[in-house]
Amino acid sequence: MTLWRHSPRDTILLVVSIVQLGLNVWLAATWDERSWLDLLWLWPGGVLLFWYNAVVATHNFVHTPWFRSEVANRIYAAVDSINLGVPLTFCRFHHLNHHRHGNDRRDAAGRTQDHSSTYRFGRDGAPEGAFTYGLLGLFRSGTVEAWREAVRSGQKARLLSETAVCGLGLVTYAALSWQYVLLFFVPVFYVGSFFGILTNYYQHAGALPGTRWANAVSHYGRIYNWLCCNEGYHQEHHLRPGLHWTRREELRELLPRLERPVSSVPPPLGFLAVKGVRGRVRTVLLFAVGLATSLAVALAGLVLIVGQAFLD
Repeated sequence: MTLWRHSPRDTILLVVSIVQLGLNVWLAATWDERSWLDLLWLWPGGVLLFWYNAVVATHNFVHTPWFRSEVANRIYAAVDSINLGVPLTFCRFHHLNHHRHGNDRRDAAGRTQDHSSTYRFGRDGAPEGAFTYGLLGLFRSGTVEAWREAVRSGQKARLLSETAVCGLGLVTYAALSWQYVLLFFVPVFYVGSFFGILTNYYQHAGALPGTRWANAVSHYGRIYNWLCCNEGYHQEHHLRPGLHWTRREELRELLPRLERPVSSVPPPLGFLAVKGVRGRVRTVLLFAVGLATSLAVALAGLVLIVGQAFLD
């Protein structure tokens, strides 16, 4: 009997989750030994790991749990909740809502069924801008609704157990170093979530809601798909969400030969493909916000480190 339900290649994703958890534990335990020069590469590395684990590893696990053993799947879900900062089962129901309603437009009452729809806070029938969608998405993306739906589906025990493990992990981090939590975990959680939400935005920018064959945007660049386990095949993924990532490329040939949006750049960098003056201004703003956030965190860390050295 093999360990893997679909493919041994899921080992790649499991390793990423383990590396993220290991990095966080190591940093929390050795935070007092970190210099500000260390943090200049640890912050971006932490954001990249958070983004990859959430957008690639966890995303694939939600649709196609890796292990044959249900116990192993539950253990991974609980442990990965520490990486995510929220219960994985909650993320699952929030994401399945997105697939069920496919980034729908607002109805006559001004509501969308998809809690993460880019049209939810848009105006005049247009999607919201990428900047505010990414910046504010973490605070308004159907949290209560997803939690209630998970409970109604009989997942209350899993939610509570994952919440307990997640909480225990955060308490442990804080016990090891509250400075680590304040200056690394929280900023990495927010910035990593920002880029994850932005990725979702550009996976649907220019798509046609309600059109099964064109309600998402794919990117077929070989490098991105090789590094990110075929995450670029997003239209194909929406067509058959339960198909394992190793087989998404097969669906490309099954799509009708019709005009549909295809991006020339990977979704996390979708803002590089914008056109017009307004689009370029938004691109500059996105870079400015990301840079300002990184500098603010770096400055806070530097002040704390220097202050501690002075007090010692």
